[in-house]
Amino acid sequence: MNLSYTAGEQDSGKTVYTILRRELMISETLTRRLKQAGAIFVDGQPVFSNRIVEPGEIVTADLAAAEPPCDVVPEDGDLNILYEENGMLAVNKPAGLLTHPSRARYTGTLANRVAGYLLRTTGDGRCHAVGRLDRDTSGVVVFAANSYMKARLSHALGQQDAKKVYLALVYGVVDEPTGVIDRPIRRLQERDMRRIVAPDGQRAVTYYETLGVRNVNGLPVSLLRLTLETGRTHQIRVHCHDAGHPILGDVLYYTAASRTLSAALGIDTQALHARRVSLTLPLSGEYLTVKASLPDAVEHLFGVGADRGSTKC
Repeated sequence: MNLSYTAGEQDSGKTVYTILRRELMISETLTRRLKQAGAIFVDGQPVFSNRIVEPGEIVTADLAAAEPPCDVVPEDGDLNILYEENGMLAVNKPAGLLTHPSRARYTGTLANRVAGYLLRTTGDGRCHAVGRLDRDTSGVVVFAANSYMKARLSHALGQQDAKKVYLALVYGVVDEPTGVIDRPIRRLQERDMRRIVAPDGQRAVTYYETLGVRNVNGLPVSLLRLTLETGRTHQIRVHCHDAGHPILGDVLYYTAASRTLSAALGIDTQALHARRVSLTLPLSGEYLTVKASLPDAVEHLFGVGADRGSTKC
């Protein structure tokens, strides 16, 4: 992937380094790697970063030449690509699949499949997950094909106009159809993956809206749309459980009633789905919404129009 910038009259007297940092928004670390790789050009000719640019000249950075090695092993596997452009991929992760490798597992993850796809289509299998979903959570995951796009996408997803919307099937009926759960979360204890609501935890805020309610064998199940203001580990799962409405199929945060209802519906993984992600694209400035299809359990109970308030642009 190459980044280019055409110098204007306002750039007269500026150095290539300034163009790279201010106009192309390349980090100091990546700029240093570009210099070491000899991957900086003006009108196609390699230059040093202190070279003065003139109006009309084109400054180009060859990002691939300066990209560090990636330890994600490319693998073949099914991949539902929702969006792909300019080094960004958004894919629909199925439940039961890890987002990226860990110390305990290096293969068989969504990132391995993305790396395999990129290797086949571009010849370069390096990739970076921008955020993550729990293994049993399905839905939209954003990947970057290089470290530059990872940094830009991470920044874009941290802006106020970015939004992540989830759908969840939960036990029971929430008292108020819409509302906010503002309760701090911390780890239950050291080296325990479980989290709890606790006064000494980190601030965690979840907005919810009830989209529908159904009864299964006399037990109520609700479909919630949830939006995060913060992004704590297991935030939605912990908040729903603490509110008395555990997510169906959740094996960490549950009650006897939620397990009974999950079994009645045949749900054996947490019914939490990252429905859509919205952000301003770093390179074009366009606002994009990527939406993943509804899970089978949601369609079965509530129909394909369950989340008709969502749109893709």
